[in-house]
Amino acid sequence: MTELDTMLVEPFRRMLAEVSAPSHVRAVERSADAGLIWIRIVDSGFLDALLPEDGGGAGLSLSDFFPLVAESGAHCLPVPYAETAFARGLLHAQGASLPDTAIVVLAPSSALVPLAQVATHALVERGAQIALIPVVITQTDPFGVLGGTLDPAQDALCMIDAAEVDLTVAAAGLVAAKMAGSMRRLLDMTLRYARERQQFGRPLGQFQAIQQQLAVMAEQVISANTAARIGMDANQFDHLKVAAAKCRASEASHQVCAIAHAVHGAIGATEEYDLQLHSRRLKQWQMAFGSESCWARRIGLARLGWNQGTSADFVRGRLQGEGTEP
Repeated sequence: MTELDTMLVEPFRRMLAEVSAPSHVRAVERSADAGLIWIRIVDSGFLDALLPEDGGGAGLSLSDFFPLVAESGAHCLPVPYAETAFARGLLHAQGASLPDTAIVVLAPSSALVPLAQVATHALVERGAQIALIPVVITQTDPFGVLGGTLDPAQDALCMIDAAEVDLTVAAAGLVAAKMAGSMRRLLDMTLRYARERQQFGRPLGQFQAIQQQLAVMAEQVISANTAARIGMDANQFDHLKVAAAKCRASEASHQVCAIAHAVHGAIGATEEYDLQLHSRRLKQWQMAFGSESCWARRIGLARLGWNQGTSADFVRGRLQGEGTEP
């Protein structure tokens, strides 16, 4: 365990296990009122993770921030913690700040914005600037997990230069990290169920067919987690690294959800069982801020414009940051 895990990740995980327990997640889904959870998040100080130390924050890099975002996905946190923390850091860097009570989502051009129903404010793109606007929902999401479509034409409360920040890329990078955390939790739940559930006098996990499915599931989860980490391994979100992260996470989630529900059988789809809390969110996150085909196209176009060697050279040089774009 690293010093960062001891000081930040473990306390954050313990807090989420309490404030974002499945019963609390269900209550927020029914009421769209996450006020009590948000108070705990604010009081914890974790919202200042990306603020510099001289600004009262922890001064974390995106790489250090990744495990906190993944944990929010693993616990189905029904408030936009990662997005608000990112917005606080972004505005602080340009001399602006959020209202004390602001709960912020990132809302680039997207028909579906996760957690929009519990947000008070949104960051939207307006030409070469980013505007902070109040949230007005025009349509709720079909997955019942607090997402929605926003009206982006609301009056701006403040404007900042977009600089090198692409809201779509940032939103997709954070979603990929949440997906990685959620899929890791699905794997843990499925492994536990396969050990405990008896069929024909022995645990499900002792059947070779089930073992093979669990191995494929674990492979997909590890791959998605690795890609999501790469998407947040720089000082700023890199559009190609995020493209790889969101593409891989969305691709993996299809198999991960399918295998988790296949192993669990009918119980996995019931409201009382926690599996569906994750699978509904993963399906929403697949669609939000670009599907895997959208991001795969970005990677393909970048590869076609790469004139410094083979595709392996492109992966090593561009996606691992050893080279530069042509």
